[in-house]
Amino acid sequence: MKRFLCMLVLLGAHLSHAYEYKLQFTPQAGAQGLLVAGYYFQGDAVVGNCSYRTVSSGSGRGGHGTTTYHNNTCTWDHYGNLTSMTPGAPVIPQPLTEAGTEIIYAFSGTGSTGLDTRGWGFVNTPSSHYSWEPVNGGYAVVPYAAYTITATLVSDGDKPLVFDSAKVATSVSGMYTPSAGSATVSSTTCKHSVPAGSSCSLTVAYNPRTIKCTSSPYGYAYTRIDLTLITDAGAFTDFSEGFTVTGVPVCDD
Repeated sequence: MKRFLCMLVLLGAHLSHAYEYKLQFTPQAGAQGLLVAGYYFQGDAVVGNCSYRTVSSGSGRGGHGTTTYHNNTCTWDHYGNLTSMTPGAPVIPQPLTEAGTEIIYAFSGTGSTGLDTRGWGFVNTPSSHYSWEPVNGGYAVVPYAAYTITATLVSDGDKPLVFDSAKVATSVSGMYTPSAGSATVSSTTCKHSVPAGSSCSLTVAYNPRTIKCTSSPYGYAYTRIDLTLITDAGAFTDFSEGFTVTGVPVCDD
């Protein structure tokens, strides 16, 4: 979510704009009490906490579970991508300030890092960024015929998005489907520079008729497309849509 932060610096208060990236961290299954937060900047890295606990079930009748604490120090880049993890949690510093739901522990230029009270660590980085509208394509039931999908890209960062190119790939999902069909990016309204706050669209032409047959007795095939962009955004998100293709010839046994 985009944030407009009033940051406090040694020379006084000034207004900064930055995009909030979540600090990415995936604990092991069954994790409890997860704490992910950025505490300070170290060069191009964000350093902070990525700790949790797990509880194993006790053996035997009336056995008590064993709690194991996984205390770690993690580092991330300025777009929230995890780069390293070492045992031992860092000391929690005193917050510098709060802005909305953000508890800010450190500033670096116009960036900041800390803990969002909605449940994640963050780093605010002034950058270009984009999202999809709707968030993802979801799922569609389509006939055994040419089909087009239009995805709307929203330039929602702090800087214009530099758009270089787009590519689309097809894949099989589920059972019965020997091939995935073919897809191309047939058109786009996106220019090389997409101003912040504006949107543009990309159209994908999907052709399931290259699926010669399916082993489904109902003539179904299960596929998906993934649309990927080449931009200057620090983080990217594929636009994905899954399909049930109906009316596909049934393969002979």
